[in-house]
Parts: sequence; structure tokens; C-alpha cells
Amino acid sequence: MFRGWKGIALAGVAGAALFAGAVFHAVHRLPRPEGYSGLTFAPLTPAAAHRTPMLGRGAAQVFAVSNNSPADKAGIKPDEVVAAIDGTKITSARQAARLIRAGKVGDRVTLTVYDITQGEIKPRAISLTFEDEPVPKKKFSVHPLRALAKEYFYPSFPAANASWSKRLLRGATIRPQPLTGLGAGQCNGFAPEEWRVAAHAPDNSLFHVMAEKRFAHAIYKTGPLKGEAPEIFIKAFLENSFGAETVLTPPQQRPFGFEVRDFGNRKGGAGFVLYRVTGGRIALWAAAVPGGDASWAKPLVGAVALSIRCASPGAPRDVPRDPALLATRISTRCIQGQCAETDLAATYLTVLRLGFVHNLKGEMFLVRPQRDYWQNGAEGPGFYHQIGGENEKLEPGRIN
Repeated sequence: MFRGWKGIALAGVAGAALFAGAVFHAVHRLPRPEGYSGLTFAPLTPAAAHRTPMLGRGAAQVFAVSNNSPADKAGIKPDEVVAAIDGTKITSARQAARLIRAGKVGDRVTLTVYDITQGEIKPRAISLTFEDEPVPKKKFSVHPLRALAKEYFYPSFPAANASWSKRLLRGATIRPQPLTGLGAGQCNGFAPEEWRVAAHAPDNSLFHVMAEKRFAHAIYKTGPLKGEAPEIFIKAFLENSFGAETVLTPPQQRPFGFEVRDFGNRKGGAGFVLYRVTGGRIALWAAAVPGGDASWAKPLVGAVALSIRCASPGAPRDVPRDPALLATRISTRCIQGQCAETDLAATYLTVLRLGFVHNLKGEMFLVRPQRDYWQNGAEGPGFYHQIGGENEKLEPGRIN
């Protein structure tokens, strides 16, 4: 036990901490609900987000629905995605909770809902009427909370495992993912083991690679638009490739004249298409994965797609390297000053947080540049690969 002034100081610190916690809770807690809905919200899971790509960022997922509650009577189900409440776009579970908590007994509210459990891509408008809180059937020593629209947050992996150091979390050495070369005609790319070439056009206008044992497709496609809009070309190509009705999100602008769209289809597939139109010709790179696996699979398959290089008809001439082209996102040819269309498209790897490195033998690896860069490597700062008990320094860039 602490005695004297040390004990007094410790008690003072503990009291100050408790007081600060009480103030923080009072300031940040959600307002007391006035009406009862029976809804519990949670942030969108990665699977839910990719099953509803037309929403972009935001929305909230229904975590639970209380039995015989207004939400239950209205037909709202757990795991459905709420995109709007009374026309107000939902951007987070906290916002959805605040809007629902503001409802009073007798108020009527309309929720715009997507049923991701059934793969539905069309919204439904569901109305519910707030009721008074239910009378508890059992007696509690502490009165239960009224209602409700609470939030459920998923702890991050390091937090859940109490790992206070990135080095402890991933081990003493970094092991980048090895890639295998795939090619046909004048098209080639890099993918994990057990991938294969699924299709190749003789004129190099199409190169399609896929995983052997799961739904994972990386595609390069180019062709003339013939006066039609890019979204029509892209939608028709995706529906023809995967045999399912496809929905595209609005385009987002990317450097060097590229645009990107996320997509989803009725078979549960999801992914993105990165494309550029030059002189009536479109060139696109597409990644398609299962919606439930999109959180980890889309970046990997996207990196495979952006590793594809084809001597396609009508391709623009190589251009000098732009300072915006980071070494881990481009080819060694581009590093030397000859940048092809694929190198310009690969700026999207910054969004995917992935990059390419290679060793002197020509072996390719996929890295996460922000995580895998060693400031204190044996041969100076850079990327390393463990081989034979030693760390081999790797060079940035693709070799195709």
C-alpha cells in the first residue's frame, strides 16, 4: 500500500481520471430515446458494403430486431442495409441511431432498405410507427434501457488481440506474397499460384486470368466504343462475362484521365472496373470476387488485373515517367522512362494499398508499401524477403 504523500497523489490521479471519464460519457452518449423501434444498428461489414456497391460509402446495417417490436411488425430483418431514413442519406450507424432515437411515440418513419441477404440490389421503402417502451415481464434491480437503436462496433484485429506493436503483430520478418507469371500471345501478368489463363484474344484485345478453386477473375479488355457510352460498353461486357445483371456505381475520377466504378451483380459477385477512353477506344481493367470475400479479395485480384500488360491494338504510345507514378506501382520499363497505359492505370494500386517488387532472379512479390518498408534493413531502407534464414533486399516495380 502507498502511504503518505504518494498515496494522496495516487488517489488524486485516480479521482481525476474517473471524473474525466464521467464527463466524456455525459458529453458523448446518445440522447435518451422517446419512442421504441426495436432496431439495433451496426457499421456495414465489408461483405455488406460490397453487396450494395451502388451506395458508395456510408449506410448502416441492421444488427438485430427485437421480437414483436415496431421494426419486427414492419418486416425489417437483421443484416439488411439502411441507406436512408425519411429521405436523409445514412452515412454511419451512429447517425442512423440518432435519427431513430429522435422518434416519438406515434411518429411514423420510412426507411430505405436493401436486403443484402437475398442479393437484392433494388431498394424497398419500409415504414414503421414508434410505440411506447414495452413493459418488462421480469423485475430488474436496474431498470433496463429503453430502446433500441444502439451501435455495435467490430474491434480491429490488433485491438482484439492486445498487440501493442506492429512488429509483434506480424513477426520479426516480412514475407511478401510471391507471384507467378502468366502469359499468352503478347499479353502477360502476375498472379498467385494456382491461377490460370481463362481467355486470350489473338489480337491481344482481351486477357483474362482466374483462380482455379474460387471465384476470382482479373481481366484486361480494350475495344472501339462505336459511339456508345462507356457505361453501356462496360455493363454489357461484365454481364456477358459473368452471366448476371450488373449494377455500376457512378464514376470516380482518377489521374491521367481514368475513371473507376464499383459493380455488383445478382449472383453475389462484386468488384471494380478501371477504364480510360482515348480517341473512341476504351481500355479497362476489371477485378471480380465474391461479395462476401471482397474485403480481402478485391485488393489482391485488383493487383493481378493491374499487373496485366498487353500489346493491344490502338494502344497509345509510351510516355515519360510522371512524378506521380510511384516505383512500386509501375514496371521497370516505366521506371526507366517508358511508361505504357498499364503503368498509368496502376496508380489505382495506391487506393488498394499494394505494390510490386522483384529480386535479381526476376521473382515477383506483392507488398503493402506502408507496412512492409523497412527503415533499418541490413542493406539500407527498402523491401525485404526472407530466404535461407537471411533477408534479401528487393527492388521496386514489375518486370513485365
